Amino acid sequence: MNVKITYLYHSCFSLQVDKKVLLFDYPGGGVEKKAEDKFRKMLSEKDLYVFISHAHGDHFSTDVAKFSSDAESTHFILSRDVPSHGLSVTLKDITEARPDSSYSLQDIGVRTFESNDAGVAYLIKLNSLTVYFGGDLAKWNWPEWSEKKRKEHVKVFDETTDILKEKDIDIAFSNTDQRLKSWAGPVEFIEKVRPKYFVPMHTFGNVEWIDDLVRKGWDSKTEIFHYSEPGDEVVWNF
Repeated sequence: MNVKITYLYHSCFSLQVDKKVLLFDYPGGGVEKKAEDKFRKMLSEKDLYVFISHAHGDHFSTDVAKFSSDAESTHFILSRDVPSHGLSVTLKDITEARPDSSYSLQDIGVRTFESNDAGVAYLIKLNSLTVYFGGDLAKWNWPEWSEKKRKEHVKVFDETTDILKEKDIDIAFSNTDQRLKSWAGPVEFIEKVRPKYFVPMHTFGNVEWIDDLVRKGWDSKTEIFHYSEPGDEVVWNF
């Protein structure tokens, strides 16, 4: 079976398997029109599932509701901190995702983890495919924080990766943010969880960070989505 992953911007990606399209953390601004138009064409006669990990402006915009007009059906999976009233959709089309919970959406299984920043991370089971989308759950250890705060945030990251390493992850979306010396943990994530395919995100469009990650290397057979501009896609066989 094939899965198509498309990069839109920052932490916004889509994932298509057969008739289902999953869209993650659409931020509105920053997504180029050309890439967005390409995505909208993809939605024809497809069932769209919109996953929003939290309400930060670089991960969520109420504009995401516009894609409903392009898809055959749409369902929103929103972290409970995300305001749904601005989406102009009915409550039956929304699942409010709470931390450390599980949900069933037809043949899609969803498990959530509480983020060490805001909202949730998602572990998704679709057919035989297992996908992790971290949102802003990452190795946050900002130097200006107190030692206690840094340890608390890193502990959440470590505990989550301890769980994920037992899950045989096919595709993992996790942060690669070079504003931090740790890059927010992508190498640790790859070496510990060992997903088959890794998608670096939270780059603010700085795709050269991906070049650096690839050059750094890791002790794993994990492949990486080495995108360079919005609209880039890869078809991966699983």
